[in-house]
Amino acid sequence: MNKVANILTGRNAFFSVLIMTAIILAFLAPKSAVNVDEQLHYPHAKKVVNWYFTGGKDASCLDTPVTNLKYYGQSVDNFTALFNRVFKVENEFLVRHFTGAIFFWLVLLFAGLIGFQLSNNFWVSVIAVLSLLLMPRLFGHAFGNLKDIPFAAGYLAGIYMIVRYLKEMPVPKWKTAIGLALAIAFTSSVRIGGLILFAYLGMALLFLFILKPFLLKHIVSTKLCLVKVLGQGTVILVIGYFGGLLFWPFALQDVFHHPLESLGVMEHYKVSIRQIFEGDFLWSTQMPWYYLPKWLIISTPEFIILGMLLYIPVFLQKFLKPDSKQLFFELFVLFALLFPLVYVIIIKANLYSGVRQMIFVLPLFAVFTAIGIIRFLSLQLNRIAKSVSAVFFFVLMILPLTHQASTFPVDYIYFNSISGGNKSAWSNFEYDYYFHGIKESSEYLIDLIGDKNATVACNCNLSNYFENSSNIQYCYTPYFERSSTYWDYGLFGVNYIPPELLKSGNWKSTEIIKIFYHKRNPIVVLLKRNNKLDFSGIKELESGNLETAKDYLANEVNNDPNNLWLWVQLAKISIKENDFESFIGYLQQGRKIYADYEPFYLLEAAFWFDKKEYEKSKLVLNKLFEVNPRYENALPLLNAINEKIK
Repeated sequence: MNKVANILTGRNAFFSVLIMTAIILAFLAPKSAVNVDEQLHYPHAKKVVNWYFTGGKDASCLDTPVTNLKYYGQSVDNFTALFNRVFKVENEFLVRHFTGAIFFWLVLLFAGLIGFQLSNNFWVSVIAVLSLLLMPRLFGHAFGNLKDIPFAAGYLAGIYMIVRYLKEMPVPKWKTAIGLALAIAFTSSVRIGGLILFAYLGMALLFLFILKPFLLKHIVSTKLCLVKVLGQGTVILVIGYFGGLLFWPFALQDVFHHPLESLGVMEHYKVSIRQIFEGDFLWSTQMPWYYLPKWLIISTPEFIILGMLLYIPVFLQKFLKPDSKQLFFELFVLFALLFPLVYVIIIKANLYSGVRQMIFVLPLFAVFTAIGIIRFLSLQLNRIAKSVSAVFFFVLMILPLTHQASTFPVDYIYFNSISGGNKSAWSNFEYDYYFHGIKESSEYLIDLIGDKNATVACNCNLSNYFENSSNIQYCYTPYFERSSTYWDYGLFGVNYIPPELLKSGNWKSTEIIKIFYHKRNPIVVLLKRNNKLDFSGIKELESGNLETAKDYLANEVNNDPNNLWLWVQLAKISIKENDFESFIGYLQQGRKIYADYEPFYLLEAAFWFDKKEYEKSKLVLNKLFEVNPRYENALPLLNAINEKIK
């Protein structure tokens, strides 16, 4: 019996779960999906690597006026590019996804270790790891997200090392100090926001010395101890700061100014992305202050919420009767969880893609959930109450598990039952923002095309799925403007479509031959062109052949009446022909499908401008900017109007 008890320890269970998880991650990595950010950051990583290989002669990685990628350290992306280049790897994204799996495993490891540091109970570590695995919004990013997951790993490693360093006071070990320095260096090498760990360390030391002044007295009064701590502080500062810049060309241009410049850019990111939130179509710079809290509430699994609710009263009891040596460290880790969330709300940070940018704090929710569960079960409750509570908690854990098992690799799209689930969220909140749904649909399309030559259009940058099919040409086109591009098949993620259109169903084309679903919600549509008269009609219009263009486009709009872009083209022809009645008719027909389509407003404003009705033209543009304040295509006309009505 004693032998069994010695085997079934929390420590053994923790490391067994980690081993099991490593096997699962290795199995799933090759099956994971490539996301759109990978096709943005990985090409940049190749440029970064080439900057080093050419001794700085290829400076293209420093010229990123649109993407702002030079401001990212993205060291893990850069490492995969270096690895693939040195070892001449053909399946580059597979290396990336195994790398992501490794860093997700490190997230599990350090979250578990933090749980143990706060509780001295490895069963807390076990529950924390299992909780992390069952957080779809976190686990769903495990493979392709080489920014947020590695940053989370570094952030957790930094928190863990700070706790260890504080516990070892007044004689902290050198290996702890070096580990902390490396954790800070790595975290800031991914994103410069990792420098916050310096502030955490300084704040924690300050409060520790205030609460325990004898520690400071011992350090100051003991020469060897003082020299050691000062030396460690210097090592942490130098390695933690400069080590994070080694694989970051932009930072190396000016090691003091550029990192701080990057920090400012990251805090107030200028690139605004249009997202669906609470049934409205808003730019990320327009989001209300509660955007992040709302997303946390609707996308966090129920068992995590329950665990946090159980943790709070037990923590408050400890806080009101501070007799535990662990309370200080618990407060510190709580601060590391809550401060980033509060800070981004206060500074009105540009947030988008749900909780993705704050993934690095999600593991701490799991840690406190685990602590809450263990402490609740350790209360003086009768056996039946404990058993029922434990069973209820683990039943709740099954809910996200069934979601993940049925939706991988699109499992990151998760909404809890409190919010009404995925069915309620579709068309009310941003859905497949990473275009993971393109993986399954592209495989289906490749099989459908077979050996035939074909051009495939897509509204995302995931051309990688077609790179091994020499008979398939890939091109990019927005879904609404698809008629302006030559293609045979169209594979379009149901993204960047106004929620009003999604709810009405008017976004669907008659050329759709298959819809791919996620939890019974459309995420990708496959179109097959019956002919290319819409494309030919637009080309004829551009060439000035108005009659031919009108015939082609009128025929196609009858076949596909929800194609807003064709109504726009027909309205353009009417303007050129000075046919006011037809122009108004085409606008009305188009607005029956979707009244707030921006090109309709722009055409109407241009029409009144040509008629020298400048006030009417500006009135229409004002309505347009109410619909879409960032519609840049209207700016030249607005400037022209303002010149006329000075």
